[in-house]
Amino acid sequence: MLNRNSPGTFSEVSDSSGGEIRSGEAPVSPPIPPVLDYLEAGERNYLSATDLTMAARRPTSAEIAAALTLFPAAVSAERPALDRERAEASAIAPQRRPRPEQRASRTGSAHRTPKPLALVPSLSKLFSVSRRAPARVPLMGVRVDCVTEKQVTDHVISSIRAGVGGWIATPNVDHLRVISEQPDLLRLVNEASFRVADGMPLIWASRLQGTPLPERITGVGLTVSLTAAAAKAGASVFLLGGDPGDAEAAAAVLKRLNPNLQIAGVMCPAPGFELDPLQMAEIGNRLRSAKPDLVYSCFGFPKQEMVIRALREHLPSAWFLGLGGSLAIVSGRTPRAPRWIQNIGMEWAWRLGMEPRRLFQRYIVKDLPFVFRLLGNAIVQH
Repeated sequence: MLNRNSPGTFSEVSDSSGGEIRSGEAPVSPPIPPVLDYLEAGERNYLSATDLTMAARRPTSAEIAAALTLFPAAVSAERPALDRERAEASAIAPQRRPRPEQRASRTGSAHRTPKPLALVPSLSKLFSVSRRAPARVPLMGVRVDCVTEKQVTDHVISSIRAGVGGWIATPNVDHLRVISEQPDLLRLVNEASFRVADGMPLIWASRLQGTPLPERITGVGLTVSLTAAAAKAGASVFLLGGDPGDAEAAAAVLKRLNPNLQIAGVMCPAPGFELDPLQMAEIGNRLRSAKPDLVYSCFGFPKQEMVIRALREHLPSAWFLGLGGSLAIVSGRTPRAPRWIQNIGMEWAWRLGMEPRRLFQRYIVKDLPFVFRLLGNAIVQH
């Protein structure tokens, strides 16, 4: 290392050849001839074999400094070209601004040529692409979110921690049929923060139209998984609706599966409560007092969605879910189809066999023809 103390005076730190630190006047002996010749002839950018032979030893920093003082024009002549090259490089590929903690260390350092690795996209850019909002698949006017069950639960728990509420709708074939008959309900369903496909025909239709949904998300499955996530996060759950006794029995089952679960309350209003302002006000007061993080509204479509829209103003930081008859299945009162029947999309046939008198009109007379209409519309859309 060479430090200039005064004109013609230098201080030298020993190089790899192993010398001591010296201070004083510049060396009397002239620099090595090849070095002088190299600096004087500015067009040369290398030393020939003859020059290397003459330079039997490595020149010291003091000798190089003395040569620079003898031929300053040789270096200054190349300065404009070097600055021009740097300006052109900066215009083509702008350098990334250094971080505040790195600016002090980089000040005064020599110019460094950008490395090829700088052309590779950073991981932060790749992750920002993966964090984009999920796409939505239109099915008969309903915009169904292209998400998995885990993505839904993770988003809900993160929102609860941030104090942000929302609403999840679980449309199935019967819901889409009712919406097609009552178009005013379309706006109601699309108000939900998430709309997940609770029915294999919706998955089949999304594939036929070339916009496949990742998986089916049932109300029962979402009840179990989201309740488990809420128990781990310390969030509370309020069970609203169902047949008499279903909410209490479901709360006991969920509590047994998740000992840390906080049940904020259980309530089963009398039929017709949604038409009575006093009963709706009572439910709103009950929710405000309990302050739950999750509210399971189980009244069937579209009643449960209307109740959610009316009650959300009382708890803007809570998440409401329309889960239909999920409480009856969770409680064990209504047996659920085996897994293999669910996987092939025939759970409706299982339920029809369990309750033929109640479900025959709905499944066979109304929903089955609509399934063919849904699939045909998906083919046309594709």
